Amino acid sequence: MLEIKNLSARYDAVISALEKLDFEVPEGRIVAVLGPNGAGKSTLLKAVAGMLPFEQGEICEGRVIFDRLLLNGKHPATITRRGIALVQDGRQCFRNLTVGENLKAASFQTPKGNAERLKLVLAYFPILEEFFDRPAGLMSGGQLQMLVIGMALMLQPKLLMLDEPSLGLSPVMVQAVFEVVERLHRDLGMSVVVAEQTVPRLMEIAHDIYVLSRGRLALHAPPHDVSQERLHDLYLS
Repeated sequence: MLEIKNLSARYDAVISALEKLDFEVPEGRIVAVLGPNGAGKSTLLKAVAGMLPFEQGEICEGRVIFDRLLLNGKHPATITRRGIALVQDGRQCFRNLTVGENLKAASFQTPKGNAERLKLVLAYFPILEEFFDRPAGLMSGGQLQMLVIGMALMLQPKLLMLDEPSLGLSPVMVQAVFEVVERLHRDLGMSVVVAEQTVPRLMEIAHDIYVLSRGRLALHAPPHDVSQERLHDLYLS
């Protein structure tokens, strides 16, 4: 589904963030992208979503191909319409709008089937129905994470990308978020990429693991070959 070949990216024309990276997401798989702060995880997801130019970044080498379409240079709106949704860290939504208004705004580009998708989102995240007519700013961090994932689902993506969804959440909420990720894969066959520093629950559900270090690929292996001890050694090296 997603194929990245020899990808290099930089910021401000001089700061290297990714170096000659190869990366693949087969259809219907959960892929984990692991690494410490500054490893290049967020840059990788933003390169796929077309977001780098908005942060003085650019792809300077390599190709990003999704469903046989070259994404290099494409506007984020075009990439979204092709079926890629990125949930960035920071739980970005309209805090002064209600939960329902946020979900409606998220489906602006894909209005067809809006009612059916909303029903699906509320089934996966019952808390959103409870807060439906209340401002999103009243929600906790974990509830906001569910909202922004729900907003991404309103786009009806083929590929869902999550950037550190566990950041700042309690263990209970982390468990709840990854249970939904597993259900989305199991029930809908959705392809999912999750970037995290290290989350044992993610390693339990992932089919494939990539570990980045300083913008380069440090390890690519199935989960059963990636122990916490090996990750620790890679992060410190």
